[in-house]
Amino acid sequence: MLGRVLVLSTSAGAGHLRAADAIEKALRIRGLASEVQHLDVLRFTNNVFRHLYSKAYIDLVNKAPEVLGWLYDHLAVPGRSENVRRAFDRLNTVPFMSFLNKFKPDVAICTHFLPSEIISWLKSEKKIHVLNAVVVTDFDVHAMWLCPHTDQYFVALQETKVHLVALGVPESKV
Repeated sequence: MLGRVLVLSTSAGAGHLRAADAIEKALRIRGLASEVQHLDVLRFTNNVFRHLYSKAYIDLVNKAPEVLGWLYDHLAVPGRSENVRRAFDRLNTVPFMSFLNKFKPDVAICTHFLPSEIISWLKSEKKIHVLNAVVVTDFDVHAMWLCPHTDQYFVALQETKVHLVALGVPESKV
């Protein structure tokens, strides 16, 4: 039994939400958790950030894929822009941290890198003590998925595992 499980996603694209819904459903059906809850972490951010984060991604996919490609390549190097991105994420997540303190999860399962970064940062600051699992919902892994306080990564493809290991994740964690 996993105890209290929090499945975390974002509404930036439908894939992250669908994966989280499927994980939540499987945990419930199989009775693997005493309590399970799926949350979109963007609902805890301010309206401007939420709108920009989710809408900007869809707009870039549909109207400017070359810009999205440039951003993807630019941020593909582990550590690049990491401190700025994490600081910005933290500023937008005070309500989420408040929720975590009330729910007190034993396990966090993240289907998007935003909640994974937040959980990892909170673990590094010793503000929460949870197992942090990341389900990589993309076919290929991006450096933005890398978080130092992730306990386990789950991937769909062997190639993704190889890429994570090449990026420095211990094989035992994938």
